[in-house]
Amino acid sequence: MSVIVILAITSCTDDATDQELSSNGTFLLSSDKGAFTRAASTEQTFSKGTTYQLYAINADNNDFEHNYLKNPASSGPVTGKESDSHEYIDDITFNKFNGRTLNFYAVTNSTSEEVEIIPNGKSVPTCHIEYKNNLTPLKNVMWAKKENQSYKNSGVIKLLFGHTLSKLNLYVMKNSEYQNTNVILNSISLTDYGSGSLNMQTGKYDLSNTDKRDYSCTVYTGGTQIVTTEAETVKNEKVAVTPTIFPIRKEKENLTTSDIENHSTKVTVTTTIGGKETIKTIKITSIMAEGAGSTTTKEVPFAFESNHEYDMVITITKSSLVVTIVPRLYDWIPEEELKEEDEVNGSMTVGGITWMDRNLGATSGDPLASEQAWENSRGYYYQYGRNIPYYIKTYKDKQGIESIYSYGKDKSNENVRPLPFIPGHMTDKALATNYIPNETWTDGSTYDKNKVAINPTDNDKKFNFYFYYNSSWSWWGDWDTGHSTSIKTWTSTREQPCPKGWRIPTKDEYLLILPGNEECGDISFMLQNNSGYIHKGNTYSKTIENEIDSHDTQYIGVKKGYNNGTVGKTGTVYALKKKGASDAYYLRWHIEQAGTKQIDNPGDGDKYRNVLVISRYRATQTDELTDINVFEKNWNNPVDILKMPLSGYINSTENGAGIIYSGSEVVYWTSSATNYIDENPNKSTYPSYTMRAKFAGDSGSNSIFISDSEFRHNGALIRCVRDTKAN
Repeated sequence: MSVIVILAITSCTDDATDQELSSNGTFLLSSDKGAFTRAASTEQTFSKGTTYQLYAINADNNDFEHNYLKNPASSGPVTGKESDSHEYIDDITFNKFNGRTLNFYAVTNSTSEEVEIIPNGKSVPTCHIEYKNNLTPLKNVMWAKKENQSYKNSGVIKLLFGHTLSKLNLYVMKNSEYQNTNVILNSISLTDYGSGSLNMQTGKYDLSNTDKRDYSCTVYTGGTQIVTTEAETVKNEKVAVTPTIFPIRKEKENLTTSDIENHSTKVTVTTTIGGKETIKTIKITSIMAEGAGSTTTKEVPFAFESNHEYDMVITITKSSLVVTIVPRLYDWIPEEELKEEDEVNGSMTVGGITWMDRNLGATSGDPLASEQAWENSRGYYYQYGRNIPYYIKTYKDKQGIESIYSYGKDKSNENVRPLPFIPGHMTDKALATNYIPNETWTDGSTYDKNKVAINPTDNDKKFNFYFYYNSSWSWWGDWDTGHSTSIKTWTSTREQPCPKGWRIPTKDEYLLILPGNEECGDISFMLQNNSGYIHKGNTYSKTIENEIDSHDTQYIGVKKGYNNGTVGKTGTVYALKKKGASDAYYLRWHIEQAGTKQIDNPGDGDKYRNVLVISRYRATQTDELTDINVFEKNWNNPVDILKMPLSGYINSTENGAGIIYSGSEVVYWTSSATNYIDENPNKSTYPSYTMRAKFAGDSGSNSIFISDSEFRHNGALIRCVRDTKAN
């Protein structure tokens, strides 16, 4: 969960001079725990009496001996308390810029206790964080910064608090070999660094040569929880056990096998199995490539990261423990800087449906912030009806950006193949079969749908990316030979990969924010039929009758550069949705480029990283949209903005399964499936609905629309939604 502390600047009186404005810039501090997009929790504020320790440092010299929240400026933090009203922070007595540009830093452990801060003269102080004893978990230490602020920022200044620790959600299950054996969970302990020094300026824990995860902390003890063959939450007196631990101290890319001893977390589980006590321990590791493009792998410590939340599933088998870790990346926002609250962030609420501000598994909510932010906004790819997250290998490109391999529509390079993001299985290759009657896969194994993992907790099953293709019989289109599992898994929100309180949107919910068909969404004016380009002029105008709730939608497309009616790098599409309704609204779609650095190998796609930007505007019941007034309306102040990175998708054909058109195209799953058989008896297709957006590459399909023919063995992204009555 992210928390925002607001420094609200009071306005000057009418007779204040410009000199007084520039020299004062008076501010107040208040706090707010963000909005729905930042947490599944509904808690809105810090608790009354929460203690904050804050610095305001001169940005010109970063001298921490002069904290300008004090008068006169001196060393040490200023301590403030969450007020009764939650409208401001008490005890901040000096709050003027006085012509300076300031950097703000703050820390809290989310309680009334102060964090221990170690001064370091003019240099950056550190916060000493440690375990009090081996039965007491770490407190929820949060840190924030806002740099280069001056009187020009008068109004509201916000400090976005992020978690400095990693959070674990513990689950336990027993292997099927214990089906008829009583298994009781008695205790769980973890090894961690005993303490850490949090850098006040970076929010990172400093690394020393003596750092070692050798401090044992018991997170669950004295328990009598019955362990079943289904993964169930570990609970202590009906409360879920969710310990926090320190993030790994080394940079992930610098980890080696020799780091396992000092930097791996160990899990020790005590159980009673058939009346006999059993103690088992395992080190948490993962498999990484030796280097960019390398096919050689290495075992390294699992890299727990700050401000990330992980599901840790402990499976008890006769021979050992099996621990599966899946990053959730949604309750805690893993990003230091989000958009200002007074700016429109990447979320949208329309028709009672709230859209998450990022893709499932993404670590960035603003793909336009930079090239690296765009890469981090990708998230994971999923096959329809499977909750297994898949990733593409990354490497440091020639621009220094941690990127994935992508070559337009070319999938011949092994580095574009999907791999399961499941520790212990992260190098499991995609498997294909070429003959429908002969269910033998490319690794020689025999396909058994009951052995295909549906959830990350299916430890005794296969996590490979499965797909069918046969050049003679054409598309088979499903990882599930019988189609019965793939079509029903996502019909229940409890069986979807979205976090609690969120779900995969239906095709009808996507229609609330998308054009009604391909012709209406022809954003690049490149859509073709047998007669050539469909739209040959500078604009097009279309109406879909009864599109939503028996109300029409009017669409206007404007060609790039025409009459100053476009934004971004392509044409622009405008719409008046639910025309004539009391809750009518406008939408605008355009393509925007993230940064100026090119993708290394764009193939036949666009050379840059691009984003579909969807903007929503208010409308009245009597509004009309025409190819004339579209140029007269003010499109500068949207109510909401949704940013959807064009991150490609995993296409499965006779040439293999691999990512295509990263930067130029994107596919998102809906929860809606179709179920029809082609007229050719040798060509069975069982597709599902997706949202598709494309503006470059093979131009005949460039459009924004809802597709009814996505094959379930392809890999697409997920953008979750949350039900709400707000609009």
